[in-house]
Amino acid sequence: MRERPDTQAERFRREWWLLAGLWLALGALIAVVLSLERRDTEERERQQVAHQVHIVHENLERQLHAVNQALGDIVANLAQWRARPEGALPFNERLRAFSDAMTGVRTLTVLDAEGTVVASSRAELLGENFAYRDYFQSARRLASREQPSLIVSAPMRTVLGIWAITLSRPVPAEDGLPGGVVTATLDPDEFKTLLDSVRYAPDVESTLVHGDGVRFLRVPERAGLLGATLAQPGTLFQAHLDSGRMESLFVGAMEPDPAERLVALRTIFPAHLHMDKPLVAAVARDWSQVFAAWRARAWTLGVAWLLTGVAIGLGLGFMQRRRRQLWRREQALAAQEAALQARWQAVLHATQQGVWDWDMAAGTVYFSPVWKTMLGYAEGDIGDSLQEWESRVHPDDLARVHADVARHLAGETVVYENVHRMRCKDGSYKWVQDRGQVTSRDASGRPTRLIGTHTDVTAQRQHQETLDRLAENVPGALYQYQREPDGRSHFPYASPGVQDIYGLPPQALCVDAEQVFARIHPDDLQALRESVLASAQTLELWRTEYRVLVPGERERWVSDQARPARTASGAVLWHGYIHDVTLAKQQALQLQETERLLRHLMQEMPIGLCMIDAAGVIYFRNRRFMDLFGYTEAEVPTLGQWWPRAYPDPHYREQVIAAWNADLAQAGAQGGEIADREYRVTDRDGRLHTMTIGGLAFGDHCMATFVDVTEQRAQHELLRKLAFMDGLTGLANRRQLDRTLKAEWRRCRRSGQPLSVVMVDIDHFKQFNDLYGHQQGDDCLRAVAAALRGGLGRSHDLVARYGGEEFVCLLPECDLDGARAKAQALCRAVHARQMEHRGSPIAPVVTVSAGVACVVPGAEDTPEQLLARADANLYRAKAAGRNRVHDGMD
Repeated sequence: MRERPDTQAERFRREWWLLAGLWLALGALIAVVLSLERRDTEERERQQVAHQVHIVHENLERQLHAVNQALGDIVANLAQWRARPEGALPFNERLRAFSDAMTGVRTLTVLDAEGTVVASSRAELLGENFAYRDYFQSARRLASREQPSLIVSAPMRTVLGIWAITLSRPVPAEDGLPGGVVTATLDPDEFKTLLDSVRYAPDVESTLVHGDGVRFLRVPERAGLLGATLAQPGTLFQAHLDSGRMESLFVGAMEPDPAERLVALRTIFPAHLHMDKPLVAAVARDWSQVFAAWRARAWTLGVAWLLTGVAIGLGLGFMQRRRRQLWRREQALAAQEAALQARWQAVLHATQQGVWDWDMAAGTVYFSPVWKTMLGYAEGDIGDSLQEWESRVHPDDLARVHADVARHLAGETVVYENVHRMRCKDGSYKWVQDRGQVTSRDASGRPTRLIGTHTDVTAQRQHQETLDRLAENVPGALYQYQREPDGRSHFPYASPGVQDIYGLPPQALCVDAEQVFARIHPDDLQALRESVLASAQTLELWRTEYRVLVPGERERWVSDQARPARTASGAVLWHGYIHDVTLAKQQALQLQETERLLRHLMQEMPIGLCMIDAAGVIYFRNRRFMDLFGYTEAEVPTLGQWWPRAYPDPHYREQVIAAWNADLAQAGAQGGEIADREYRVTDRDGRLHTMTIGGLAFGDHCMATFVDVTEQRAQHELLRKLAFMDGLTGLANRRQLDRTLKAEWRRCRRSGQPLSVVMVDIDHFKQFNDLYGHQQGDDCLRAVAAALRGGLGRSHDLVARYGGEEFVCLLPECDLDGARAKAQALCRAVHARQMEHRGSPIAPVVTVSAGVACVVPGAEDTPEQLLARADANLYRAKAAGRNRVHDGMD
């Protein structure tokens, strides 16, 4: 015997409380997970924008340092360049060479004390007067400072129509020459490229702002924003300035607008540059977009949690109802077995409720007492005519009932089955399930007897209505789909949501399912029918996506999932759920297109790229990578083949592999970023390239980036030579002499060794120029320089052009006797060149005079004093008749 109803109710309550507790615990777990994910998302985004603004800061500081150094070099050599007899033309060419070699600098200009352009890398600016510019006034005002200042102008529109910032340094007045200003105009296009490189999402914007709050650049650009002032009350920019910190991270409005953003700001104000105004870099992301993916996941988990609760409730209700029905049927079966015995065995095999027996030959119907009681009638209230039944069927259901009976009598269905409403004695209606079967036929095959049962399904119909109301609050639709053995199909149940999916009312689908198939996209229909047949055969979970075409509406994608089961009649019944996934499908298609575009962009990027898996297989390399190295995939499929080809020197290869593996190991602690490092790489044709190699690690894979800086390093070497070498003689210039003298002074002071200086001057060089001309005068200077350079045998000795026809030889760890001997040897070496000098009163060839000084550096001496003693001794050598050496001892 099954459990009694009261026992079943107690068991149901225990199951309900258990599953409800699990459901609530699942909800709490989901809430905790979502909370942690939101916090991780926010922290990750904060670190990302802070890292990106740090990249901008480092690059800008390097460029500012380079520009400041270049301006300093120009100021240091300005007097020498002014004194050159050929005028400003070579000076302009030098400025043009500086400008072309420096990234980020558009124009280099020298202004005199009145603000007039006297030299420029752009010829169209010569003669222009910029005394009215604020940066010129500031530079002149700060010219008297002991430490030169770097003047940063506010963003402005230049006379050439460029929106730019100008960096300036004052030129101190010296040797009777008035001072002026040297300026470098920054190229906005270079900085736009830098700002664009840190935008890691479409909604990310990067900005460069002058310290006074005037916006210089913004990427992406928006009309009317350049030149706007951000230093206003209530803005994040003003809050950053007020905080006094070098770096800030805020959530709020970057400027006076309602958009809320996650903003990282960093002040660029290096102390060693002595800038009068700072620059501020900012990287911002739309705050609403930071949590877009998190919100979508939260909605998905929330809906799944609610659907789980609905499924639990429906499952418990179905189980409880099934238990009660089985118990009631067992009780009814026992009662009928006792009253009717063997006569009702066939009926009891079909169902255990109100019984009817239609004798078509006699034209009578037997209605059991249960059948009558079900409708509220007593035994004598209902006769035995068919009219007793037909008169009580609801008028709206009668035609459908007759049609189902006729189909069964014609042999089209195995059993007769129909659900309709019956009028009770009190005038109300009950829903009943009417089932029956022909039990006898005459000799011609006509039915003579039909026996069946009535089952009260009012509660079930009410439950179905409750299910419909629940389904109204669930996206999509719940349904039952039944396919008969003969191929006919219909939907025994469909929630109201099918109206939104197929544009068809649920009632229409209960009769014939072909209306649904008529709405499926023709390109998807055949595959869908085949998948339904396969599911019917295997009874495996059916899941698919297809397109639906509703007249007058746009094409939509739906996701359909159902679990099949075979019924006693041989039909297959699916219980399923369907919902609209058009948006998700479009997003998936867009993601595929985005991935295709990303691969195209990676293929066409101007830097070399390759991607490597955990086994060392190089599974992607872009076009630039192939252009740089020329190695095909067949030649270097893995890192194992790459190392010996790219680094043929075994010793250097070991160093490279060790450095790369160390950087790769450190990438995990740096957000996956593999630090950039320079290497010397050999291409397929044996050419050597200087490469900056870095990349990104993700999981067990990594992406390596290759930037060819060979030409950049050559330009850097050229700039170094321009900055530290004399252009005429190829010797070290005055700047290099000063640096080396100070370094050797400190070294000799630590070691207690002597330091000697020989100052050399060409005798009667003015007369040589007057007699032979400046061209031969330059040749003479180069010949004397070559003789002096060849006369210094030690690698740490230095000869420099001191100015005009004067040269200085620096001799570390050399005492006075050794310096005197070296000076005499140098004089002889110049004399041995036998360069004709008919204008000299002391010899027919070019000769030199030399002054020697030596000291063991101590706290009471300075390098300047050593040079002064050598210069004084040179004067004594000239006074004594020239073409000789004087060490101050006579």
